[in-house]
Amino acid sequence: MLESKKTKTKKIINIVVNVILWLIVAFSLFVTIIAVSANVNAKNVPTLGGKCYLNVLSDSMNADKPEGVASDKPNGFKKGSLIISKYIAQNDAAIDALSVGDIVTFEWDINGNGRIDKGEYNTHRIVNIERDGSNKVVSVTTQGDNRKMAAGTEHFQRSAIIAVYTGKKVAGFGSVLGFLNSSLGFGLCIVLPLAAFFVYELIIFIKTVASVKNDGKKMISQADEELIKQRAIEEYIKKQQAESDSGEKSE
Repeated sequence: MLESKKTKTKKIINIVVNVILWLIVAFSLFVTIIAVSANVNAKNVPTLGGKCYLNVLSDSMNADKPEGVASDKPNGFKKGSLIISKYIAQNDAAIDALSVGDIVTFEWDINGNGRIDKGEYNTHRIVNIERDGSNKVVSVTTQGDNRKMAAGTEHFQRSAIIAVYTGKKVAGFGSVLGFLNSSLGFGLCIVLPLAAFFVYELIIFIKTVASVKNDGKKMISQADEELIKQRAIEEYIKKQQAESDSGEKSE
Protein backbone atom coordinates (compact mmCIF):
# COMPACT_ATOMS: atom_id res chain seq x y z
CA MET A 1 0.00 0.00 0.00
CA LEU A 2 2.80 2.39 0.99
CA GLU A 3 4.79 1.49 -2.14
CA SER A 4 1.73 2.18 -4.33
CA LYS A 5 1.22 5.58 -2.68
CA LYS A 6 4.88 6.50 -3.26
CA THR A 7 4.61 5.51 -6.94
CA LYS A 8 1.46 7.62 -7.37
CA THR A 9 3.10 10.64 -5.70
CA LYS A 10 6.18 10.25 -7.90
CA LYS A 11 4.01 10.20 -11.04
CA ILE A 12 2.18 13.38 -9.96
CA ILE A 13 5.49 15.15 -9.27
CA ASN A 14 6.82 14.10 -12.69
CA ILE A 15 3.69 15.45 -14.40
CA VAL A 16 3.91 18.78 -12.55
CA VAL A 17 7.63 19.13 -13.36
CA ASN A 18 6.98 18.34 -17.03
CA VAL A 19 4.17 20.91 -17.25
CA ILE A 20 6.36 23.60 -15.67
CA LEU A 21 9.29 22.80 -17.95
CA TRP A 22 7.12 22.87 -21.09
CA LEU A 23 5.65 26.22 -20.02
CA ILE A 24 9.21 27.53 -19.68
CA VAL A 25 10.02 26.20 -23.16
CA ALA A 26 6.90 27.87 -24.64
CA PHE A 27 7.70 31.17 -22.91
CA SER A 28 11.33 30.97 -24.01
CA LEU A 29 10.23 30.38 -27.58
CA PHE A 30 7.90 33.41 -27.43
CA VAL A 31 10.65 35.67 -26.07
CA THR A 32 13.14 34.40 -28.66
CA ILE A 33 10.71 35.01 -31.54
CA ILE A 34 9.93 38.52 -30.25
CA ALA A 35 13.64 39.32 -29.93
CA VAL A 36 14.54 37.97 -33.39
CA SER A 37 11.52 39.60 -35.08
CA ALA A 38 12.93 43.07 -34.39
CA ASN A 39 15.57 42.39 -37.02
CA VAL A 40 13.23 41.31 -39.80
CA ASN A 41 11.03 44.38 -40.37
CA ALA A 42 11.76 47.84 -41.76
CA LYS A 43 11.27 49.64 -38.42
CA ASN A 44 13.32 47.28 -36.21
CA VAL A 45 10.53 46.70 -33.69
CA PRO A 46 9.49 43.34 -32.19
CA THR A 47 6.43 42.02 -34.04
CA LEU A 48 4.43 38.81 -34.12
CA GLY A 49 1.28 38.19 -36.13
CA GLY A 50 0.98 41.81 -37.23
CA LYS A 51 1.21 43.07 -33.65
CA CYS A 52 4.02 45.02 -31.95
CA TYR A 53 5.06 44.17 -28.39
CA LEU A 54 6.74 47.22 -26.93
CA ASN A 55 8.34 47.99 -23.57
CA VAL A 56 7.29 51.35 -22.08
CA LEU A 57 10.46 53.15 -20.94
CA SER A 58 8.98 56.27 -19.31
CA ASP A 59 5.88 57.64 -17.58
CA SER A 60 5.16 60.24 -20.28
CA MET A 61 1.80 58.50 -20.93
CA ASN A 62 1.00 57.81 -17.28
CA ALA A 63 -1.87 60.26 -16.72
CA ASP A 64 -5.62 60.61 -17.12
CA LYS A 65 -6.92 60.87 -20.65
CA PRO A 66 -6.75 64.55 -21.70
CA GLU A 67 -9.97 66.54 -21.98
CA GLY A 68 -11.58 66.44 -25.39
CA VAL A 69 -10.25 63.00 -26.29
CA ALA A 70 -13.05 60.73 -27.53
CA SER A 71 -14.27 58.04 -25.14
CA ASP A 72 -13.45 55.27 -27.63
CA LYS A 73 -9.76 56.19 -27.59
CA PRO A 74 -7.48 54.16 -25.29
CA ASN A 75 -6.12 55.37 -21.95
CA GLY A 76 -2.40 55.82 -21.34
CA PHE A 77 -0.01 53.43 -19.61
CA LYS A 78 2.73 53.25 -16.99
CA LYS A 79 6.46 52.78 -17.30
CA GLY A 80 7.39 49.10 -17.41
CA SER A 81 4.17 48.02 -19.13
CA LEU A 82 4.13 45.86 -22.23
CA ILE A 83 1.84 47.50 -24.78
CA ILE A 84 0.38 45.69 -27.76
CA SER A 85 0.00 47.76 -30.93
CA LYS A 86 -0.99 47.08 -34.53
CA TYR A 87 1.96 47.31 -36.91
CA ILE A 88 0.94 49.78 -39.66
CA ALA A 89 4.27 50.94 -41.10
CA GLN A 90 3.93 51.44 -44.87
CA ASN A 91 0.21 50.51 -44.62
CA ASP A 92 -1.29 53.55 -46.36
CA ALA A 93 -4.93 52.71 -45.60
CA ALA A 94 -4.26 52.20 -41.87
CA ILE A 95 -2.19 55.40 -41.61
CA ASP A 96 -4.84 57.48 -43.41
CA ALA A 97 -7.48 56.05 -41.03
CA LEU A 98 -5.71 57.55 -37.98
CA SER A 99 -7.47 60.31 -36.07
CA VAL A 100 -6.79 62.74 -33.23
CA GLY A 101 -6.74 60.84 -29.92
CA ASP A 102 -5.11 57.70 -31.30
CA ILE A 103 -1.86 56.63 -29.66
CA VAL A 104 0.90 55.88 -32.15
CA THR A 105 4.46 54.60 -32.04
CA PHE A 106 6.83 56.48 -34.31
CA GLU A 107 10.52 56.84 -35.11
CA TRP A 108 12.05 59.60 -33.00
CA ASP A 109 15.51 60.84 -32.06
CA ILE A 110 15.21 60.02 -28.36
CA ASN A 111 18.88 60.48 -27.46
CA GLY A 112 19.22 63.73 -29.42
CA ASN A 113 22.25 62.73 -31.48
CA GLY A 114 20.75 64.05 -34.71
CA ARG A 115 19.82 60.67 -36.18
CA ILE A 116 17.36 57.86 -35.58
CA ASP A 117 19.22 54.76 -34.45
CA LYS A 118 18.01 51.18 -34.74
CA GLY A 119 15.00 50.57 -32.50
CA GLU A 120 14.74 54.23 -31.47
CA TYR A 121 11.05 55.13 -31.20
CA ASN A 122 8.45 56.90 -29.04
CA THR A 123 4.75 56.31 -28.27
CA HIS A 124 2.44 59.31 -27.71
CA ARG A 125 -1.10 60.47 -28.43
CA ILE A 126 -2.00 62.30 -31.64
CA VAL A 127 -3.04 65.92 -31.01
CA ASN A 128 -3.11 67.08 -34.63
CA ILE A 129 -3.05 65.62 -38.16
CA GLU A 130 -2.19 67.46 -41.36
CA ARG A 131 -3.80 66.05 -44.53
CA ASP A 132 -3.51 66.86 -48.22
CA GLY A 133 -6.33 67.57 -50.68
CA SER A 134 -7.03 63.83 -50.99
CA ASN A 135 -7.46 63.54 -47.20
CA LYS A 136 -4.26 61.54 -46.92
CA VAL A 137 -2.09 61.99 -43.84
CA VAL A 138 0.95 64.15 -44.54
CA SER A 139 2.30 64.69 -41.03
CA VAL A 140 1.30 64.10 -37.42
CA THR A 141 1.80 65.96 -34.13
CA THR A 142 1.80 64.01 -30.86
CA GLN A 143 2.19 64.68 -27.15
CA GLY A 144 2.37 62.56 -24.02
CA ASP A 145 -0.65 62.54 -21.68
CA ASN A 146 1.59 63.34 -18.71
CA ARG A 147 2.19 67.03 -19.34
CA LYS A 148 4.69 67.24 -16.46
CA MET A 149 7.00 64.89 -18.34
CA ALA A 150 5.95 65.69 -21.90
CA ALA A 151 5.36 69.43 -22.03
CA GLY A 152 6.42 69.67 -25.67
CA THR A 153 5.07 68.04 -28.82
CA GLU A 154 6.60 65.89 -31.56
CA HIS A 155 5.99 66.59 -35.25
CA PHE A 156 6.87 64.00 -37.90
CA GLN A 157 6.02 62.77 -41.38
CA ARG A 158 3.78 59.78 -42.08
CA SER A 159 6.81 57.70 -43.07
CA ALA A 160 7.91 57.70 -39.41
CA ILE A 161 4.73 56.00 -38.16
CA ILE A 162 5.27 52.45 -36.93
CA ALA A 163 2.16 51.28 -35.06
CA VAL A 164 -1.12 52.30 -33.46
CA TYR A 165 -1.86 51.27 -29.86
CA THR A 166 -4.74 48.77 -29.48
CA GLY A 167 -5.45 49.55 -25.83
CA LYS A 168 -4.14 46.18 -24.67
CA LYS A 169 -1.29 46.09 -22.17
CA VAL A 170 0.32 43.94 -19.47
CA ALA A 171 1.46 45.98 -16.48
CA GLY A 172 5.07 45.34 -15.46
CA PHE A 173 5.74 42.79 -18.19
CA GLY A 174 7.57 45.27 -20.39
CA SER A 175 10.37 45.51 -17.84
CA VAL A 176 10.50 41.72 -17.66
CA LEU A 177 10.72 41.44 -21.44
CA GLY A 178 13.38 44.15 -21.52
CA PHE A 179 15.50 42.22 -19.00
CA LEU A 180 15.02 38.95 -20.90
CA ASN A 181 16.24 40.62 -24.08
CA SER A 182 19.50 41.57 -22.35
CA SER A 183 22.47 39.18 -22.47
CA LEU A 184 22.29 38.50 -18.71
CA GLY A 185 18.53 38.02 -18.65
CA PHE A 186 18.50 35.78 -21.71
CA GLY A 187 21.26 33.61 -20.26
CA LEU A 188 19.76 33.27 -16.77
CA CYS A 189 16.08 32.98 -17.64
CA ILE A 190 16.10 31.37 -21.08
CA VAL A 191 19.32 29.46 -21.82
CA LEU A 192 19.79 28.03 -18.29
CA PRO A 193 16.20 26.72 -17.87
CA LEU A 194 16.28 25.25 -21.38
CA ALA A 195 19.55 23.47 -20.60
CA ALA A 196 18.02 22.12 -17.37
CA PHE A 197 14.96 20.98 -19.32
CA PHE A 198 16.98 19.01 -21.87
CA VAL A 199 19.13 17.43 -19.12
CA TYR A 200 15.97 16.39 -17.25
CA GLU A 201 14.39 14.93 -20.39
CA LEU A 202 17.65 13.08 -21.17
CA ILE A 203 17.65 11.52 -17.69
CA ILE A 204 14.01 10.45 -18.10
CA PHE A 205 14.84 8.96 -21.51
CA ILE A 206 17.79 6.98 -20.12
CA LYS A 207 15.66 5.68 -17.23
CA THR A 208 12.92 4.65 -19.66
CA VAL A 209 15.39 2.78 -21.89
CA ALA A 210 16.89 1.02 -18.84
CA SER A 211 13.41 0.08 -17.63
CA VAL A 212 12.53 -1.43 -21.02
CA LYS A 213 15.78 -3.45 -21.06
CA ASN A 214 15.09 -4.82 -17.56
CA ASP A 215 11.45 -5.51 -18.29
CA GLY A 216 12.04 -9.21 -18.96
CA LYS A 217 14.30 -9.69 -15.96
CA LYS A 218 13.05 -10.73 -12.54
CA MET A 219 13.26 -7.75 -10.22
CA ILE A 220 14.06 -8.47 -6.56
CA SER A 221 11.94 -6.51 -4.10
CA GLN A 222 13.25 -5.23 -0.78
CA ALA A 223 11.26 -7.91 1.05
CA ASP A 224 12.80 -10.65 -1.11
CA GLU A 225 16.26 -9.21 -0.48
CA GLU A 226 15.70 -9.30 3.30
CA LEU A 227 14.46 -12.91 3.08
CA ILE A 228 17.57 -13.93 1.13
CA LYS A 229 19.79 -12.31 3.75
CA GLN A 230 17.92 -14.08 6.57
CA ARG A 231 18.27 -17.45 4.87
CA ALA A 232 21.97 -16.86 4.27
CA ILE A 233 22.44 -16.11 7.97
CA GLU A 234 20.52 -19.25 8.95
CA GLU A 235 22.61 -21.38 6.56
CA TYR A 236 25.80 -19.90 7.99
CA ILE A 237 24.69 -20.65 11.55
CA LYS A 238 23.79 -24.22 10.61
CA LYS A 239 27.16 -24.70 8.93
CA GLN A 240 29.00 -23.36 11.97
CA GLN A 241 26.95 -25.60 14.25
CA ALA A 242 27.70 -28.64 12.07
CA GLU A 243 31.43 -27.89 12.11
CA SER A 244 31.32 -27.49 15.89
CA ASP A 245 29.51 -30.82 16.36
CA SER A 246 31.99 -32.55 14.02
CA GLY A 247 34.93 -31.24 16.06
CA GLU A 248 33.49 -32.50 19.35
CA LYS A 249 32.96 -36.00 17.94
CA SER A 250 36.51 -36.25 16.63
CA GLU A 251 37.83 -35.51 20.11
